[in-house]
Amino acid sequence: MKRKLVFTTALLCATLIVPLSLFSQSRDFEMIGTTLVKYNGNAANVTIPSSVTSIGEYAFYGCISITSVIIPSSVTSIGNAAFGGCSGLTSVSIPSSVTSIGNLAFALCTSLTNVTIPTSITSIGNYVFSACGNLRNITIPSSVTSIGVCAFLGCNNLTSVTIPSSVTSIGNQAFYDCNSLTSVTISRRTTIGENAFPSTTKITYSD
Repeated sequence: MKRKLVFTTALLCATLIVPLSLFSQSRDFEMIGTTLVKYNGNAANVTIPSSVTSIGEYAFYGCISITSVIIPSSVTSIGNAAFGGCSGLTSVSIPSSVTSIGNLAFALCTSLTNVTIPTSITSIGNYVFSACGNLRNITIPSSVTSIGVCAFLGCNNLTSVTIPSSVTSIGNQAFYDCNSLTSVTISRRTTIGENAFPSTTKITYSD
């Protein structure tokens, strides 16, 4: 009888622990419908739930504890300043389901060294990666047609960037203060904004 009571108690505890654990995790993600509006946790490695279809403005803003984040393929948009000021974030892979990235989305992510931009993106907005001082290289896919104002402003360790001929406009100061960017190749048809590149960057035309 005593053994049966111990077993029953253990079973009851096990059934309670799992839901409580899941509940605790779910409280980290504040939702409105399928939009993630606020992350309340302090984990280093964050996996966004697959129920999320959009990451709202300022959702992770200033979450300095985060070093990596997994964005599920259910997400189609990343809002303004969504990851702004996440100074511990070192890398992020944006899935091909994402079609829009808001202004300042990754601004001031000073530890960010690597970013994958999918071919689903057609426009890189204003200040998206500004002041990402450790970002070293980036490949822009051929789906992109415009690079916004100050998109990479202050990425002073950026040494290499591939700009496809599909890009027809580069905004003012898009790569300003990227002093390690010694050379770049762009299409002659591309409209280049004021101070888009440092004066020391050698511009070569691909056509």
